[in-house]
Amino acid sequence: MKGRSKEFRSFVNVLEDIRIDKLIQKKYPGLKKDYQLGFKKMYKDNFFGTKGIDIQNKYCLIDKINLYFKSSKTLPITFSSKEKILVNACDQTKTFKDILTLAEEILGYCKEELKKNPTIKKTYVPVSKPKEDIDTGEDDKNPDVKTGDINEDVEKWLKKKEDESKEDESGSNNEDKKNTDKDKEKDKDNAQGNPTGAGGDVPITSQTNNAFDEAMHQQVDSEASKRNYVVLPKVYMKNLIVDYKTFIKDNLLNDSKEQDETYKLGNLKSLEQTKQFIRDSNNVVNYLVKEFEMKKNARLHARSATAKTGIIDPLKLHSYKFAEDIFKKMTIIPNEKNHGMIFLLDWSGSMQKHLLPTVEQLINLVLFVRKINIPFSVYKFINNHGNEDPQNPPFDNVEGKVIGDQSTKLVRLYTHKQTKSDFMSVTNYLHRMAKYWSGGYGAFGRHYNDDWVHVSSPVSKYYLCSTPLNESLIAMDHIIPKFRNDYKSDKVALVTLTDGGANSMKNSYCGDLWVKLGKNHVKCKSWSNDKANFTNRLLKYLKKKHNIKTIGFYLVSKFRDLRYAFRIPYGKEHLAKKMFLKDKCIPDLNTGYDVYFYVRSDTKVKNQALTNEDTTNKRTLKKMFMKGMKGRITSRVLLSKFIKEVA
Repeated sequence: MKGRSKEFRSFVNVLEDIRIDKLIQKKYPGLKKDYQLGFKKMYKDNFFGTKGIDIQNKYCLIDKINLYFKSSKTLPITFSSKEKILVNACDQTKTFKDILTLAEEILGYCKEELKKNPTIKKTYVPVSKPKEDIDTGEDDKNPDVKTGDINEDVEKWLKKKEDESKEDESGSNNEDKKNTDKDKEKDKDNAQGNPTGAGGDVPITSQTNNAFDEAMHQQVDSEASKRNYVVLPKVYMKNLIVDYKTFIKDNLLNDSKEQDETYKLGNLKSLEQTKQFIRDSNNVVNYLVKEFEMKKNARLHARSATAKTGIIDPLKLHSYKFAEDIFKKMTIIPNEKNHGMIFLLDWSGSMQKHLLPTVEQLINLVLFVRKINIPFSVYKFINNHGNEDPQNPPFDNVEGKVIGDQSTKLVRLYTHKQTKSDFMSVTNYLHRMAKYWSGGYGAFGRHYNDDWVHVSSPVSKYYLCSTPLNESLIAMDHIIPKFRNDYKSDKVALVTLTDGGANSMKNSYCGDLWVKLGKNHVKCKSWSNDKANFTNRLLKYLKKKHNIKTIGFYLVSKFRDLRYAFRIPYGKEHLAKKMFLKDKCIPDLNTGYDVYFYVRSDTKVKNQALTNEDTTNKRTLKKMFMKGMKGRITSRVLLSKFIKEVA
């Protein structure tokens, strides 16, 4: 196409579109209807600049061909016998070389058309306008005339006429005679046709194609945000994971440096409180185990089948005269799936207010999975910037990938392979840290459960910071398949204990972020409470890719704390508040999780009807019993819903 005229390129564009559309519709026949509907819409919106124009009589062949094939041959356009040959040739083109040959033929035919038919020629003659109007981009007076790329040729043609007029006025009579002779020769040449224009003075291009290009250009939203297409970064697990043995070692070293006797005694007292909490949790754990086994057995029973063995049952022989069923039966129970659980604990500054009840909920869940003896792992995510190591980053930091927080660490607190001694050490330090940050600030230390406890300050590398939840979920894309492969777990549940929103990813991009999750890129919004935010997109991606169950816990102290986190339907606020006060939790099914529990943080699971107080008073016993039963019913609502999800 290099060196070709604009006229020729315009014709080739039209014919090549016809060839490509024909190939697409041949491969995907179902698109034919869409093509027709699309043309009707564009024709109605004047995409081709045909409004107020007689297509049959005012357009030359190239524009009639363009509209005829764009409409899937539905427009009522008639062609002469010679034109039909060229139209049929459009249908027969197979290669680009065929297009070039046919474009030459149709271009020549259209030039002849313009010379013979003044009506058609008027459609293609550009409207003259002052140069200043052209420079400022003012619109033509005639909106139906589209000059497109031919403005440059028109200016040359006008300038040429002006120069000739000046020469006529200033030249001598001899020069006038010569110029007149030259003009006659030019007119003669124009009458014979000029290869650079139709009739030598009117450049011809497809008006409908020019109008379509202009209309498409106007559809572009100049204010739209730029799209940034990225993929998930590579994760270096050795640089990301901190093992529980390192966690214990760091805290032992920190305790050994403590010189103040008050804090040493406070640490010992905190350990006794933790042990007492574990003892008090036995009832909770036993209840969880019972519910889990009941749900599992109920599901197995529903899937069981009874079949005859073909062996006579001697105990039924006495009824052989009046009953045919005298054979032994066998109940077939399908193999049960192996369970597994992965827990994520939010260790961020915004969790401080609810950290202690959240940690205690986690300890209950860990005791539960230890007792039912299923594989599990517990991680807390932190991003204390003192842990950042530029030489050993946990994530790739290259262009075209999501940029994660390089200070992110996943501290593996518990596993099912952990010894009882290590379990107790981790629980002691974790519980102590939760009490340290959940207590009130003051000159006398930390206040916990109406008992003043002075405990050592936690290790600085485990301090609360922000919320790298998204980075943790990216890491889960590698942890989940390894967990499933190592422990042969068929049914894996991912349980997060957070206070809602995650950090926004630290991308240096301006505009919308489109992340490749699976086969396609999906738009990830930045608003934390949106279904299409990065966190919810990641959760859905993990669920679909790894076939897991996703459960979230969000602990709050009051119902009004949910106003920014939970989208309550209009007019349902009173009902939601009543449910929260009665059941102490609200399950939300409209997030990226399978279920997201908003839990009142002061919820205590009670499984004991009576206290240890000795009494023989019937009224007192009844009151204690009713109070205990009420607490059991209220506290078991959440546990029942949780077990239903994971069993």
